[in-house]
Amino acid sequence: MIFTMKKLTLIQKGVFALVVFLGLMACQDREELTISSETPAILMDLSQESVFLDGNFPDNAALNVTWDQAKYTQPTEIKYKIEASATESFEEPYTLGTVSGSIRSVTYSVAEMNKAAQTLGLSANEQGVLYLRVSSYLGEAGEYLSVLSNVTHLTITPYNLVYPTFYLVGDAGYMGWTATDAQVLYKHDNISVIYTHLTGGNGFRFLGQQDWNPINYSIDLAGTNDDYRYFKQVSTNLAQDGAENMKFSGVTGMYKIEIDAASAAQSLTVEASPVAGFDFPEIYLVGTVNSWTAESALPMAATAPGIYTLDIALGDNEELKFLGQKSFGDLEWANILKDNAGYSGFLGPKGDNGNIQFSGGGAVHTITVNLKAGTYSIVLK
Repeated sequence: MIFTMKKLTLIQKGVFALVVFLGLMACQDREELTISSETPAILMDLSQESVFLDGNFPDNAALNVTWDQAKYTQPTEIKYKIEASATESFEEPYTLGTVSGSIRSVTYSVAEMNKAAQTLGLSANEQGVLYLRVSSYLGEAGEYLSVLSNVTHLTITPYNLVYPTFYLVGDAGYMGWTATDAQVLYKHDNISVIYTHLTGGNGFRFLGQQDWNPINYSIDLAGTNDDYRYFKQVSTNLAQDGAENMKFSGVTGMYKIEIDAASAAQSLTVEASPVAGFDFPEIYLVGTVNSWTAESALPMAATAPGIYTLDIALGDNEELKFLGQKSFGDLEWANILKDNAGYSGFLGPKGDNGNIQFSGGGAVHTITVNLKAGTYSIVLK
């Protein structure tokens, strides 16, 4: 049989179309491929049923967690997240860590387990219960087909809970983006607080030291660097600002910054100070040095906007406050936090302070007040 060139061309086109059709069908079959979970990970074993954490040996191994492999209907890389909770229902889970591939056993140090107990609110030096589980999941960007293991528990005795120390840095603060000048907050148990000046519309974050590394704290949202994600609750005048920072949207002025690091839902609140300004014509010293007579309070010298100094001989067991007028009026500053007498170096306004207490042995000291920074110091001259 003789085929003309035209007929041959038609046959070739038909074969090509058939190949394309079959290829498309194959692609469609691949797109419809599904993966589902068959068996969740089973938390097989904890190396201990009871753990006493010794703060003298933070790097020692405290607990080994082992689990059986989860199974999915198609071969794929499985990731595992090891979680702890203070309740069996895991209302507020704490992530101990994540692993992937063939790893199905992880060992946690004394410090790591103590941090988990601390974050979940277990009491120091008291035996408590910690619940554990493993979740298996797929994917890089999110936790797809997540399946939970069974729940097991152990009794654990944490040592004295150590909460983070926070240093403010950024253009929102007076120190700018100079890590070595970052302003430390006053820490009292789980609360870190300061009254300081903030500039609206500018960015900031917190450091764990007066350096950029190793610890940074920012808002806990997708898009923030994983190592920086910390604050789960923030006030409405704060927002995410890129991968590292937060932005303050309030009006420029004096603010109270308060961090509560006690629970799994770490919070950051910024609210206006009762005293909006920091640069006043006169600041006075009152206390046992002048028999608490406000009318004869001692004037301090202004050396820069918001900064005042006074050289004075101080005896033992002196108690002091600073006034913005020669009366016990609205302008008053002393040791930070309500009824918190002592010497912290941090200032609180009226209604949120206690007397400054200091023993000077009769020697002359230089007292410096920095209202903008929210600090004071008493130094031997």
